[in-house]
Amino acid sequence: MAFILAPLKGPGVSGMSVTSGDGVTRRGHPIYATFVGDYPEQCLVTAVKTGECPTCEAPRDKLGEDSEETAFPLRDLEKILVALETLGRWTNHLRKSGLPYTNIFRSISPDILHQLYQGIVKHLISWLKAACGEAEIDARCRRLPPNHNIRLFLNGISDLNRVTGKEHDQISRFLLGIIVDIQLPDNISSTRLLTAVRGVLDFLHLAQYPMHTPRRSLTSAMPSLASTTTRVSSLIWVFAKISNLPKLHNCAHYVMYISLFGTTNNYNTEYTERLHIYLAKDAYRSTNFKDEFPQMTLWLERKEKIFHHEKYIQWRLDGSPAPPTLKPLPPGIIYERRLKMTKHPTHKAVRINTLVADYGAVLFRDALIRFIVQFNNPTFSRPQIEARSASVTLHFNRVPVYHRIKFITEDPYTAGGPEDSVVDSIHVQPRKPLSSGKELPGRFDTSLVNDGSDG
Repeated sequence: MAFILAPLKGPGVSGMSVTSGDGVTRRGHPIYATFVGDYPEQCLVTAVKTGECPTCEAPRDKLGEDSEETAFPLRDLEKILVALETLGRWTNHLRKSGLPYTNIFRSISPDILHQLYQGIVKHLISWLKAACGEAEIDARCRRLPPNHNIRLFLNGISDLNRVTGKEHDQISRFLLGIIVDIQLPDNISSTRLLTAVRGVLDFLHLAQYPMHTPRRSLTSAMPSLASTTTRVSSLIWVFAKISNLPKLHNCAHYVMYISLFGTTNNYNTEYTERLHIYLAKDAYRSTNFKDEFPQMTLWLERKEKIFHHEKYIQWRLDGSPAPPTLKPLPPGIIYERRLKMTKHPTHKAVRINTLVADYGAVLFRDALIRFIVQFNNPTFSRPQIEARSASVTLHFNRVPVYHRIKFITEDPYTAGGPEDSVVDSIHVQPRKPLSSGKELPGRFDTSLVNDGSDG
């Protein structure tokens, strides 16, 4: 670590020319600002014991208390260094080998993957199974209707092993919906349970916002949700008989983290998890399993050179184009959605009687006639449309049918330039017999259409 960070010593004090994302070169001082890692790694770099908070001086037996009522002071680096020097202990670890303007206790950053998804959400699922029963939770999971933004766990979630952070993310999307009217044992009121689960899920999503406002999300919403999240400890004690979880306590520091370092998408360990495969597993497999570290390092260096050379060759084959210029866009969270259809319909010609019988579109013929009349006569009133529709006859009996509609939006902040992403979709598909003799059930998504009338 000291060898990797050694180049920051000189420029951190004297400064250097730094080019920012907008292309402007300014005088900057690169410093060791954030440490991105999970809780065991945070304990190692801060030299605190497991079970303690690496940021504040909260005792181990008081991590579950409400952070607003019991605010503990942040760890003071100078006092700790003085105490270590008095005892004659080594202090270079906390000083980070002389790096300027470095306070390791202020460099700890939130860990969305391990603290929230693989931590709080994982524990929350186990607490709900203990409180509500695994059979009931699994039965409610199987009854969920299909949805574009929800993954269905048709076998339930109780028997899942080695659940990834992505799967915990998918489970958290419907977790509140399956317990909203659940009955607890001994007729215990579920109000506290629902309040705690909703507070945890709200905090989970708010902590991942790509932008925050100081007056609303940081100073109003997040502190109250962090307080609700820490109050889950009383609920945990009732059902799981455990308390004082560092992951729950750490939620109280998220406002400070985001105020110091920006939004959490800048230092999420989820981005670097994939590097375990590229930099460790694949590299290790390329060695003879003896004296592996020099071989792994050499393999990675060669792999990187091959990658850069391949990109260069492709750039020359493409005619040596200039780097793409990204248009400066105003920040936003919700972007305009566009309707996207396939080039060809799913079925080119379906009888209208089939639409009535198999698709359930009982009023399709009448609705199509009214639409044709209104399209050709936009100034007609509703009674005029009804009167004209009575005399219209369709000279066809088949129509093309699309089984899927997509809604896409453009993400302007993608590294390779703006690209489209599917944010929602509507599925319409009648039941279908399979070759195995079974039948695939139909799927008809419910959609709310805004016709622009503000109705």
